Amino acid sequence: MKANNKKFISDSIITLTRQVMNIGIGILLLVVLTRFLGPVDQGKYSLVTLLPLMLMMFISIGINTSTIYFVSKNKFLLETVLKTNILVGILLSLVAVVAGLVVIVFFSEALFEGVEISLLYMVLFSIPFIFLKEFLQTIFHGLQDFKSYNTLMIINQFAILGFISLFIIVLDYGLIGAIIGFVLGNITTVFVILYLLLKKKQLRLSSGQFSRPYLKESVDYGFKAYVSNLATFLNYRLDVFIVGYFLSPASVGIYTVAVNVGERITMVSTAISSVLFPKIASEDTEDARNRLTSIVSRNVLLISILASIALLIVSDFVIGLFFGREYIQSSDVLKIIMIGIIFLSVEKIFSNDIAGRGKPEINMYTSIFNVIMNVGLNILLIPQFGIMGSAYATTITYFISFIIKLIIFRKISSQSYSKLLLIQKEDIVLYKSLLKAIQKKIRVNVARKGSS
Repeated sequence: MKANNKKFISDSIITLTRQVMNIGIGILLLVVLTRFLGPVDQGKYSLVTLLPLMLMMFISIGINTSTIYFVSKNKFLLETVLKTNILVGILLSLVAVVAGLVVIVFFSEALFEGVEISLLYMVLFSIPFIFLKEFLQTIFHGLQDFKSYNTLMIINQFAILGFISLFIIVLDYGLIGAIIGFVLGNITTVFVILYLLLKKKQLRLSSGQFSRPYLKESVDYGFKAYVSNLATFLNYRLDVFIVGYFLSPASVGIYTVAVNVGERITMVSTAISSVLFPKIASEDTEDARNRLTSIVSRNVLLISILASIALLIVSDFVIGLFFGREYIQSSDVLKIIMIGIIFLSVEKIFSNDIAGRGKPEINMYTSIFNVIMNVGLNILLIPQFGIMGSAYATTITYFISFIIKLIIFRKISSQSYSKLLLIQKEDIVLYKSLLKAIQKKIRVNVARKGSS
C-alpha cells in the first residue's frame, strides 16, 4: 500500500511539474500573442483555434477517454488499441473536416464575426493531427506512464509556441503566422507520439489489428464520457463565443486572458485528477478508492484557496506586467472567476473518481445541466454587465456544479462532508513527513556538494 501511495504521489508531482511548465509556456504564448498581435487579432486567434478544438470535442465520441479506462484495465492488446485508434481517428477527423466546412460556409458570419474566412479554412488542416494526438497520447495515460504522457503535453505546447514565435516575431506574418504555427505544432506532436509508441514501447502496427469488440466497448463507455466531456468543454469555452457574439473580438481577447490566467490555479487539481482516473480504475477495493479521493479532495481545496488568495493579491501587477495596461480589465474579470475556480478544482477530483469507477453517466447528466445553466446565465448577464457578466455566470456555474458533485460523491462513497472538505489530523502528519523528507534530501545534497 505504501509503495502504491508513493507512486501516486510521485506521478502527481511529475504531472504537477508538467502543469507548472505548461503555465510558463502558456504565459509566454499569451505574451507573444498579446504583444505582437494586440487585443483584436489575439481575440481572433482565440476564436479561430477554438474551431478545431470544438470539432474534436463534438466528434471524438469519447475514444480518448475510454482508451485510458481500458488500457489501465489491461483488457486489450496495446497493438490492437493503437491500430484501432489510428484508423478511427483518421475516419472521425475526416468527418470533423466536413463538419468544419459546413460551419464555415453557413455560420461563419454569426460565430466568427470580423474573422477572415481564409483563416478558418487554414486551421482545418490541424484537425486530423489533433484527433490522432488525443487518441494516441492517452495510451501513455492509461499505462500510467506519466513521464512520457506529460513530456508529450509539454512538447505540444512548446512546439506551438516555437512555431508561432517564428512566424509572427521573426518572419512577421502576423495573425496568419500564428494560425500556421498552431497547425505545425500539432503536426509535430503526432510524429513524436508515434516515435515513442513504436520505439520506446516497441509496438508494431503490423502485429495489431482493427478490433470491433474493443471499438464497441470503447464507444459504449466513451460515449457517456464523451457527452460529459463535451458539456464540460462547452461549459469552459462556449462563453468565449457568447462574448464574441454580444461584444467584440477585443473583449474576447481580454476575457480569454483572464480565463487562461485563472485556470492556472487548477494545475494541482488537474495534475492529481489526471493520475487519479487510471488509479481508481485499477484499484480493487472500494475502501481504498474512498480513502484516496477523500484525502485528495480536501487537500486540493486547501491548496486552491491559498493559491486564489495569492493570485488575488498580485493579479493587477501580473496582468499589467505580462500583457500590458490595455488588458488591465482582465484583472477585474479574473477576480470574479477565481472564486468559481476554487470549486472547479475540487469538482474535477470527484468527476475523475466517478469516471474511474465506471460510472461516466453520472458526470454526463451533471455536465449537461451545467452547460444549459451556464449558457442561460451568459445570455442573461452579458448584455447587462458586459464581460463581467460572463465572469459571474462562470463562477455561479462552477459553484453549483461543485455542490451537485459533492452530494453525489457523498452518497457513492459514504464519506462524511468533513472528510471530503476539511483537513484532518492525518494530513498534518503527511505534511510533516513530506517536509522532513525534503529537508533530508536537501541535507544530503549539501553534504555531497561539500564533499566534492
